[in-house]
Amino acid sequence: MKEAKNNQIVPKWLEDLQQRSWEPEILLSGIVLYGMFKVPNLLDKFESFFKANIFGNSSDINNLVALSKMGIYWLITGLILHLICRGIWIGMVGLSYTFPSGIRKDNLSYKGKFDEKVQSLPSYETIVIRLEKISSSLFSVSFMLFMSLIGGYLFFLVLVILPFTTLYIFFDFWFTGVNYEIFQYYVIVVVVVGVLALIDFLTLGYFRRFSVVARFFWPLHVFVSTLTLSRFYRPIYYGMVSNFNRWAFFLFLLLFTVISLFGARSIAEYKFDGQAYSRLSLWGTTRGYNAYNGYYEDQSQDQSSRQAQIQSDIISGDVLKLFVPANIAYEDEMLELMSLDSLQDVHADTSLLALKLMVVENFYQIKMDGKSLDVDNWFTHYRTSSGQFGYLAFISIRELAEGMHRITIGSKHKRYKTLAIIPFYRDITVISNPKVDQSSRSEEVDFQPKPFAVRE
Repeated sequence: MKEAKNNQIVPKWLEDLQQRSWEPEILLSGIVLYGMFKVPNLLDKFESFFKANIFGNSSDINNLVALSKMGIYWLITGLILHLICRGIWIGMVGLSYTFPSGIRKDNLSYKGKFDEKVQSLPSYETIVIRLEKISSSLFSVSFMLFMSLIGGYLFFLVLVILPFTTLYIFFDFWFTGVNYEIFQYYVIVVVVVGVLALIDFLTLGYFRRFSVVARFFWPLHVFVSTLTLSRFYRPIYYGMVSNFNRWAFFLFLLLFTVISLFGARSIAEYKFDGQAYSRLSLWGTTRGYNAYNGYYEDQSQDQSSRQAQIQSDIISGDVLKLFVPANIAYEDEMLELMSLDSLQDVHADTSLLALKLMVVENFYQIKMDGKSLDVDNWFTHYRTSSGQFGYLAFISIRELAEGMHRITIGSKHKRYKTLAIIPFYRDITVISNPKVDQSSRSEEVDFQPKPFAVRE
């Protein structure tokens, strides 16, 4: 055992572990990298399911997923760099064993600047020690960056998002008038506290270097540290601050913050790979002009449907199957338009589920090519492929002409006028099948939905 700088005896097992730390580092890097590459796709599915079933197009879930993905990308980048450095490190360790004398500079017989360059090269042992420090630092810093991003979001989640959501959902608290002004001042205070904590983080503890300021900043530091879970990465942070060049580490943290903020914003705003870097000017995702694959069941595979979905972008049959995912964000507005209690008073003999579907029918407004449809055959439906609860309606399009059409899914509530505009092509081409005779046709179940009624 050896004695540490603070006169604390280092156990022999810890000393051995420190010398062989590269083994668990490489093992963990490989395992974590394998899992991290799968997480962004899982986060996208979680966001899609959350929006489709819970709170619609809430920006809060966008920010959570964007920051989580940004943190994961930092972690992936750091671990890849760590594995590269460890690979070089292993190579240098092998060379130091193969060539114990290192570079035999006299055998090169270089002259002038070339000889000076070779003479300035460090020994293999020096390179191995440097790579050891760099590799271990990369491994630790990667987790610090990931945890600091998640901690930053937790700060605003606990102080802003959760109070707002709790008051709105459970206490029916509306942020209008005086309530809105009070909440605005509260958010400003939270933002100021967060900015002060961020400045202290980036400047490597600038506020802590003055006795008077540190005395007042201490309670704020404890409060923010608790919310941001900094206890998990504080030792790494202090180790880097106290051992690396402060200006270099400050610039690194500043670059990390700027890239993270702009990166998370791009992830939250752009939903297609490469869209943030695309220079296309004649392409967009404006509703009504975008054939989004999530609108079509045969193209979305196991992805959740955000607002509505039909079976395909080309409809060759006479029935349009419309699926609208159930969303808790709409239920208050549904009951606001039609009270379930009033329906029970009028339709006492009707089942409760049938009354609920009356509320659904009254809420959604379906239009075909701009003309309203009477859709009164809604059913509850569970989509096994995406794990979604929703409502299913069958619409007859037998009288619809061949060509392009748009079905619009909206609501009668003023808050949600248009939810989705789905384009599709009506194909009435009949392909004859000689193997099917008339007798077999007569035995088929004849399901004939009634033609939709058009309201001018």
